[in-house]
Amino acid sequence: MDLLARELAVSLEPDRRTLRQDEPLYLTFEVRLVAGEPLILIEGGDYRNRLGRPESYALAAIDVERGRRLSIRDAGPQLGGVVGGRRVSADKPFRRRLLLAHWVRFEAAGAHRIVVGKQLRCAEEPWSGDSMRRPAAEIGVQVATTIEVQPPDGAALGAVIDALGRRTLADDDTVWREAEQALATIEDSRVVSHYVRLLQRPGERPFVALKRLCRHATDEALHALGQALAEPAYRSYEVVLGLGANPHPGALALLWSFRRDEAANIRLAVLQGVFQRRPADCIERTRMFLADPEPSVREEARRIVEELQGMV
Repeated sequence: MDLLARELAVSLEPDRRTLRQDEPLYLTFEVRLVAGEPLILIEGGDYRNRLGRPESYALAAIDVERGRRLSIRDAGPQLGGVVGGRRVSADKPFRRRLLLAHWVRFEAAGAHRIVVGKQLRCAEEPWSGDSMRRPAAEIGVQVATTIEVQPPDGAALGAVIDALGRRTLADDDTVWREAEQALATIEDSRVVSHYVRLLQRPGERPFVALKRLCRHATDEALHALGQALAEPAYRSYEVVLGLGANPHPGALALLWSFRRDEAANIRLAVLQGVFQRRPADCIERTRMFLADPEPSVREEARRIVEELQGMV
C-alpha cells in the first residue's frame, strides 16, 4: 500500500487461532512502514462509549460454515475521546489491540472470518495540532483473519478467568488493564473473587473493581461493595448508580444508605438508582428528595415523581 510516497503493510493477527465461545480474545491490528520516511498516524476520538470500543475500527465477524454475519454489540452513545499522533517508523510499527468481545458474541462453534476495516489518517513530520485536524492523507484499509470457535467448557473458562485474574495484579500498566478489560467481558460469577482482590491494589484499580462488582448479584460482591463504599473516597456517581441495577436483594438497602451523602452527585445517583430499581414504595422514596438542598437533585426528583404519577 502506497501513501505519501511510503509503502505500508497492514495486518491482523489473533493472539491464538482457537478459542471457546465464551472466552475473550485480542486481535492485533498492525501498520508497518516498509519503505520511506516515518509518518504520523492520527488515532483516538472514538472510544468514549459504554464498551470503551474504538469505533473508528469497523469489525465484522462471519460464521463461515453457516454463511451469516454475527450481530455487532451496541456500544451506546459515542462521546468521542482524546486525539493524538502515533509515529510509525521502520523499526517501530503501530499496533492496536482490539478485544473481539467488544464487538461480537459467538453464537455457535465453527470457523469464523474476522474482518477489520480502518480509515488511516496520516500526517507528515514535523506535525502539530493543526496537522491532526487536517491530515495530509487518508486511505481506507481492510484486513482479515480466521479463527476456530469451539463449544463452551466450564472448566476451561475457569482456567481462563484465573489466568486473567492473576494478570490484573501485574505491575505493568498495559498488562493489568488489558487483562481487566478481557475479564470484564466474561459473564460468570467466578470473576468476582478476582475483583475483590483487585480492591486491595493501589491507584486506579479499586475504582475499576467497584464498577465491575456492581454487575454481580452475589453475596461476595455485595459484601465487598458495602465494605469499600463505607469510605467516602470510593463513592462515585457511576458505582452508586450501579447498585440500582444490581438484582441482589440487599443492593437496594445499600443504595438507600447513601441517600444523605454530603455529595450532591451521590444523592442524585441514589435517587436515579431507586427509580431504576422501582421498589413498591418508589414514589414515597423519591418524594424525600423534593426537599434536597441541591436544586438539580430537587428538579430530578420532581421530574421522576411526575413520571411515576403518570404511570398510575
